Formats: sequence, structure tokens, C-alpha cells
Amino acid sequence: MMKKIFTDKELGMDRKIDRRDFLSGASIAVTGALLCPSLVKAMQVLDKNKPMQSDDDYYPPAKANMRGSHDGSFETAHLVRDGDSFEADHNGEEYDLVVVGGGISGLSAAWFYRQSAGPDKKILILDNHDDFGGHAKRNEYNYEGRNIIVNGGTLNIEQPTNYSTVAMGLLRELGIDTKAYHEQTKDMIRHHRNIGLGGSTFFDKETFGGEGLVKRDRRAEGNWDDFFEKSPLNKDLEDNFKRLYNEEVVASSMQGMSDAEKKRKLASISYGEYITDILGIDERVLPMFRSGLHFRFYVGAEQVPALFCWQLGGFPGFENLNLLLSAKISPLHHIAGSQHGREHEYEESSIYFPDGNATITRMMVRHLIPDAIAGSTLDDLYTAKVDYSQLDVLKNATRLRLNSTVIKVKHNGDPETAKDVDISYMQGGEAHTVKAKNTILACWHNVIPYICDDFSDAQKEAQLYGIKAPRVYTNVLLKNGKAFEKLGVSAITSPGLFHTTSSLHFPLEVGDYKAPINMDEPVIVKMHKAPCAPGELRRDQLRLGRYELLNTSFEMFERNIREQLNRMLGSAGFDAARDIVAITVNRWPHGNAYAYDTITEPYHWAMYASDDRPCVVARQKLGRISVANSDADASPFTDAAIDQAHRAVREVLADQHLMG
Repeated sequence: MMKKIFTDKELGMDRKIDRRDFLSGASIAVTGALLCPSLVKAMQVLDKNKPMQSDDDYYPPAKANMRGSHDGSFETAHLVRDGDSFEADHNGEEYDLVVVGGGISGLSAAWFYRQSAGPDKKILILDNHDDFGGHAKRNEYNYEGRNIIVNGGTLNIEQPTNYSTVAMGLLRELGIDTKAYHEQTKDMIRHHRNIGLGGSTFFDKETFGGEGLVKRDRRAEGNWDDFFEKSPLNKDLEDNFKRLYNEEVVASSMQGMSDAEKKRKLASISYGEYITDILGIDERVLPMFRSGLHFRFYVGAEQVPALFCWQLGGFPGFENLNLLLSAKISPLHHIAGSQHGREHEYEESSIYFPDGNATITRMMVRHLIPDAIAGSTLDDLYTAKVDYSQLDVLKNATRLRLNSTVIKVKHNGDPETAKDVDISYMQGGEAHTVKAKNTILACWHNVIPYICDDFSDAQKEAQLYGIKAPRVYTNVLLKNGKAFEKLGVSAITSPGLFHTTSSLHFPLEVGDYKAPINMDEPVIVKMHKAPCAPGELRRDQLRLGRYELLNTSFEMFERNIREQLNRMLGSAGFDAARDIVAITVNRWPHGNAYAYDTITEPYHWAMYASDDRPCVVARQKLGRISVANSDADASPFTDAAIDQAHRAVREVLADQHLMG
């Protein structure tokens, strides 16, 4: 099958989907990484005319088009990075604690501090985005009289049994019983499977030489012959895939090694090297693994350690190694940024809320600022609308100030003896300064050296070490799911296309929220992309991926989304011009926390909780400033963010200067 070339009209690029703001979605995004100072400052002045969180019509979750790190959330930070400075006046506000960053870690820090220091302590949370939650945000769509919600970033609670006492304790205090919730929703998560929809792979002509969608029959019980025989692959490539997936290959050079020696060898080479050099399989099979590897590790087979792929499970080629599952080679459950390892003591399903882990951040905000979100239980939270005007009012002991990019954090005097810290931030084109007895930096490690000069050069170097992984969570609202139903699929991996995975959002009915469930009703297609640069070193891939993402306009995203869905679903009658209702691109150029690998970095950094890791050096307390974020644990997971917030608050409370 030849690739069809679609015109803009065929794709529906001329049709209105809510509103296309090309100033915001294209021109600014295209130059996002290279904005000239005069343009950014002009934008800051124009920003004064944008709705503020005190306005009645302020409601970020309902915004579509380019979200995530949206325009206006990063330009000031880029200027500070490039050496610009701003004159800030002290606004007279003083707090017991100022938290920089309103994501899971920042909100958790405010929660733990309030729990220990008392509800009357004055807390200010500053965040550069127009909504709270960090990566744990939600997208909302109002269509045909119903409200449909979905995650805009952080997806789920992975393996909650492995959560620390602290992290699980916080969830329980918030009213989240993971066991009860799992029992309530497990059949809903399996709904698409139960009605006969399954997984599939779309082979594109550019990558595989032929084009077509092939469904994976779950009843095949490990025999992949039928799947690959239905594919558009040529016979030689088909045979290579069959040999690999049917485990008909043997790592001859590793025979005679002990279990530990085999694992150490797998840790030292990439999965790509293992497949091609050790097993002798054609390198043309490697793109097949992009979907799974990009979702977990943000880079391809040429940069992911082979050991990680064995630990994760689901990747072929390891059966004949006879590796021991009982041999624990790591005490960590966050191996390489993944909690789903084959060596974990506990195997369980993840917890999925309708809006991902935005449920957690919304529940925290409800407890910290009750007037902002009505209700009191998990069941009434899903449809509760946030009153953003109540987040930052004088009467609240805890205040949450959005659209506020912190530009400077400095002790008043020597960090060892200073009694307070000044925190300056930019909001609405104006710079302000507040004073705090304690400060917790719950922002990215990479930001800290540019906004706080008090840290030593060695600590700044450690803070700059990790490269955040760029990610894209795209949500597409369709009029119905009939094309998926006709094809018999609910999820499509597309290793060679713009987005590498696409799947129907789970139809959850929880509390007072009921998602559309029938295929003739509206559905949300969740699409994922991890921008990277195959062939480069992993750290360079992440940097180049971020650059690519910042310079990709919404218009370019939209065209690729429409074309990709037409190519994958067109045989079932899907028409992008007719069937797409709305598109939200949740762009995270500085996405997940950097996790260590075993190819380019010391083995023990990835495998053990050693104190010489850059993340540990970077998070050390200085005077009245503590650090809390997922970067501080080199792990992108929710429990890591919570645990690091708890550690930072313990540091603050342990300081005798602050106890008085």
C-alpha cells in the first residue's frame, strides 16, 4: 500500500475546532527557544490583558490547542537563563513558607508543612503556569451537553503497593483508598477488551517498506507467526521478526556466564546492540520497539540498556538466557524510571483516575484551600469546578499564586545565619518580591542555579546534570469511536509515525462522573510522543528533543495528528475533517525527571540509592532553602515527588532557627 498524500482540505485544517490562536500556537511556539528579549518583554506587557485567576471566566482546564508548558509559562525563565535581570519591589507580604512550584511535590510540601507546623502558618505557593498541578493537570471538553475529562500529563499511580509509608499515608489522608478504587474500576479498565477491542500495530511505508494496520490476537498465546504474516513486511524482515519474537535466537557469546555476569553484560550494552550484535537480528527490526521504549525511557533501542528491557518485560530475545527472576539486583523499584519490573516483589495493576493524577493535586488543593473546590469526598471531586478566584486571597493561610515565574531567590545575609529569604517573581509583566522564613524549591533542578546564586558551584553543577525528558500527551476528542470498533482495536502502536501510541481513554464511571462508554458516543484518543534524536547519545537526544518540541507549532501538530489518524483509521471510514471535534496538545519540553542508565553512567547510580548521585548532591539544604521535586530522586513518579517533599519539610522543621 502506498502512502496517501492528504490535502489540507481533506484533513479539515480549514475547519474550526474551538479556536486556533496562531499568535500563541504557532509564531511564539516556533521561536520559543530563541525569543528575543524585546519580544518577550512585549508579551509580558500584553499579558496584563489576559484573564487573571481572580476573574470569573478564568478556567484553564477547558483550554484547548497548545497546553502543558503553554506560551507565557517559560519565556521569562528563558530570559533569566540568558542573563536578564528584573527590578522587583517588595510587596510587603511575608510568609512562614514559600514554595516555588505548584506541582505534586510543591503541593505535597505545603501539605506536610501545614500538617506539622499548624494550619495557621502562612504559606505561599508560586507557579509559572496558568494552572496548578505541574505535570498532573487535566483537560476538559464540553461537548453535546456533557463534560468529558482526561489527563493532560501524569497518567496514573503505578504499583501503589511499592509506595512508601509517607506517600501512601498522604493518599489515604486525602481520602484515596487505592485498593478499594482498584476493585471499583478494574472492570472499567478492561471494558474495551471485554467488548472485543484489542491492541494493534500500524506499519508505515516509510519505516517498514509497506503500510497497514495489523491487530494482535490475544489468543495467539505467544505465537507471533500469524501477526507478522498479516503484516506488509517483506519476507526477509518478516522472518527476522519471527525468529526474534518466537525466541528462536540464542546469545551464543553469553553462554557459560553466571547469572550475575549475564546481567552485568546486559547492563553495559543497549537493547539495540543486544538484538543486532549478540542475537544477529537485522537492525531493521529496531524501530518496532520505539513505541514501548519512548513511553518508558524517552529514547530508542540504541540507547536503552538491554537489562532494563529484560526487567521491564514484554521485550523479546531474553528467553534463552534463563535469567533468574528471584535474584534481586536492586533494592529500588524505580529502575531506570520504571516501576513495572519483572523482579519486583509485587505485581499489580496501576490506578487510573479519569483525569490522571490531577485527581491527587485537586484533592490536595481542596484540603489546603477549601473555598476553592466545593465538596469533601473523592466521589464528588471529579465534577467539582475549581474556583480559581479563591486560590490567592488574603484570608487564606495557604495561598496559591499562578502565572508567577520566580526569577530570584536569595538569603538576606549569610545563608548560615540569615533569618529569612527574599523570593522575587514576575507576574503580569511586573516583578514582585515576598519574604519568607523558609523556602522550598519544588521546581526543576535545572532552574535552581539560574534563580538562586547562593548555592556552591559544585551543587549548581549537580543541579544542572539531569536532562528533563521531553514528552507530549495529545488528547483528541472524536464524535464517536465507530472506526475503532469496526477495526476491532482500542490501542495502536505506530513506531514510525509522529505519535508512537494512540489509545482510547478508559470509560470510567466513578463518583459523580460518568464517561461516555458506547462506541457511538464521543471518545477521547490519547496519543503519545517522546521527541528525541535517534543516533545521538541519550543526553543529547533529550536536549535535541526539547529543542524540537519548543519549535513545533500547534498547526504542525494538528496536521500530523489529522494525517496520522486518517492513515491508521481511514480503512474503517474515519474522516479527520468530519470526525475530530477538538485537539489538545499537552507539550512538556522539560518533562519527566532524569533517571540514570548503566551504559553511560556508573552502574551503581541506576541500581542503588548511593549518596554520590548528582540528584543527592543537588538536593542538599542550604540555610533556609530546601529542595523538593522528582528530580531530587532521579525518578519521574508521583511517590518520588511526595517522598522528596516530605524530606524537604523535615529539613525545614529540624532547623532550630525556624522552630522559634
